[in-house]
Amino acid sequence: MIIRNITLNNYRLYEGKNTISFPQDDDKTIFLISGENGFGKTTFLHSLIWCLYGRLISEVEAEVRKDIANSGYNTFLKSNLNSKTRVKFESLDEKVKDKIKKRGYSLNTEYVKSFSTYCVSINFEDVIIPSLPCTSLEVIRSYDMLLEKEEVKILIDGKLNELTTTIGAEVFINDFILSKDIARFFFFDSEQIVALAETTTATERRRLCSAYNEVLGVSKYEDLKKNLENVRLRLRRKSSDSIARDNLIKIMDHQALLEQQILDKRVEQKKQEEELLQLRKEDEALQLQLMREGNDTTTAEIKRLEKVIEASKIQYEEDKRKLHKFLEYAPFAITGRLLKETREQIEHDYKLRAANNEQLSRNLVVSQITSDLMLMFEHSHLDNNSKSELIDRVQELLEKYKGETCTEEAILVLSESDYEEFSAVYNNIITTYRTEFEHLTDDYRKNKQILERNSRKLSNIQSKEKDELIKDLRSKKNSMEAVIEFADQGIRLIHEDIGTLTQELATTRKRVAELSKIVSLDDSDAKKDALAEQLISELSSFLIALKLEKKYSLERRIKATLNTLMHKEDFIGRVEVIIDGEDMDIDLFSVEGRLISKDSLSKGEQQLYATSILKALVDESGIQFPVFIDSPLQKFDKSHATKIITEFYPHISKQVVLFPLLHKELTAEEYEVMKPLVKATYLIKNDITHSHIESVDLESFMKE
Repeated sequence: MIIRNITLNNYRLYEGKNTISFPQDDDKTIFLISGENGFGKTTFLHSLIWCLYGRLISEVEAEVRKDIANSGYNTFLKSNLNSKTRVKFESLDEKVKDKIKKRGYSLNTEYVKSFSTYCVSINFEDVIIPSLPCTSLEVIRSYDMLLEKEEVKILIDGKLNELTTTIGAEVFINDFILSKDIARFFFFDSEQIVALAETTTATERRRLCSAYNEVLGVSKYEDLKKNLENVRLRLRRKSSDSIARDNLIKIMDHQALLEQQILDKRVEQKKQEEELLQLRKEDEALQLQLMREGNDTTTAEIKRLEKVIEASKIQYEEDKRKLHKFLEYAPFAITGRLLKETREQIEHDYKLRAANNEQLSRNLVVSQITSDLMLMFEHSHLDNNSKSELIDRVQELLEKYKGETCTEEAILVLSESDYEEFSAVYNNIITTYRTEFEHLTDDYRKNKQILERNSRKLSNIQSKEKDELIKDLRSKKNSMEAVIEFADQGIRLIHEDIGTLTQELATTRKRVAELSKIVSLDDSDAKKDALAEQLISELSSFLIALKLEKKYSLERRIKATLNTLMHKEDFIGRVEVIIDGEDMDIDLFSVEGRLISKDSLSKGEQQLYATSILKALVDESGIQFPVFIDSPLQKFDKSHATKIITEFYPHISKQVVLFPLLHKELTAEEYEVMKPLVKATYLIKNDITHSHIESVDLESFMKE
């Protein structure tokens, strides 16, 4: 499928009819459309997306999505009429306007359409529609400001066709021209497409997975499988087994409710994420204003300073307490030799007292033993001589175990607990006291410096904050950050709700599957059910094989394209596509097997990575559709740009339409490399109130 021509009529900057043709040439696939900033390059690209998808443009184009989210789709439609044409429209007699609104256009008022209506049309050729031979197809979307009516027509070989009216224009475009889920792979802004390399949120990963399934044709088979499952459920809904049937219907209704709740939650999550993105931009704008006013400190930095100061104060008090304890022992440390002599005296006196006490205890024991023996001898039956002799000998023997106590008097008398405490203090002073004291004083000094420095810094900030303008900006920024924090929390809660609902849905689906097996069917329905079951089983096996095949093929294509476009040879050793349910992510590994963080890539490398995904998906899908690229060589250095020009653009599609800003996004040198591949060049000219497109020859393109 290629585009023969595109016409913009009274669409935004483009007054009247502006038609651009794309002649076919198999050897020259590139078309260049250029103009100064604000002349209408991006408008031209947006017009094509609106022509195909209408209200669904917000699901394809992020920039338009924000405008529609802020003001609504109807406001968006009314803003698209060319400003010069709008003057004519607004000057129209109110009676004529009322007449047309009530009765519609007549032969006498048909002329009003020339300035009350705008439209965009795309004429395709080489179109393939199953079971419907045709050579051309034209999509025309228009909006009437008077009737406030949007209309889309699809002409097949110049005529309306029953197929388009039966299934509806939107469904026809989505199914037979280009699905909205993959449109961003064919209409993309090279700057915005870097976001494809930053699939950090669940929503972004789901969108990538959805596009992956759509591009590679997986979703068609999954839809067929789901339809067959629904057929089986419908058969059971009309079963004569009323009890089991009613239970099944009840569970199925609950399943449908859960699915709708999850869908609603995801829509809400998407909306809040977009709002959060806008809030962050407003917050950045406020920060920029603060910087311009001479206060570049962020609220987060102020809070960090306050926390540092608070922590420093706590540490300051703790260090003071420790220092006070150390200072209690300082007099002992200062005495030096005297402390050592005191220690020696205490040690000597303690040992002296201990020895005397021990000797006294021993003498007491010997005296007690002697007394007991004498008493025993007194009551013995020995004669007096023998008894006297025995007593003398025993006394003589026991006297050997008695000793004399030391007569030296102790100078320092300490109890055992006092002695142990003094020993602990002495050992601390002669071992770790000095080192710990030095460390503590050093920590105390450093912490005091941190406290004073940050206190001064905060004081300077607070003095600036007294300025009324800065105070007002700071107040707004604090309020904005509070709103952002609240929005963040809201998104987290929605994500948790989705997780809970998804878990409940999985349980419900399992219950539906179990109940489906026990609901009895009539003979004819049973045969249909058996056939549907067989087809579902075969489709399940086929889908597993297809996904694996596409996964491995996509990994090889991304790796090959990246290594072709990158400066660094064998920069990527392996690419792994990870698909988990509705989530999809892509991991890059070096030749050593190390995971490469996509955040570590430069902006140019991120754009190359996103470009590689695009090329791999487009190549793998086999979809033939023109590719439109805004800011085509943005963020590429000379070497990368040359490779993109020679290796990427000529081969991604039969038609590649680029919208470069001359001498910035496309230099004369790069144009010379590209020129052999270029079929036609166009310039967007602007006459203050409107723009128009002129065809220029290749040699004059860069000179205009």
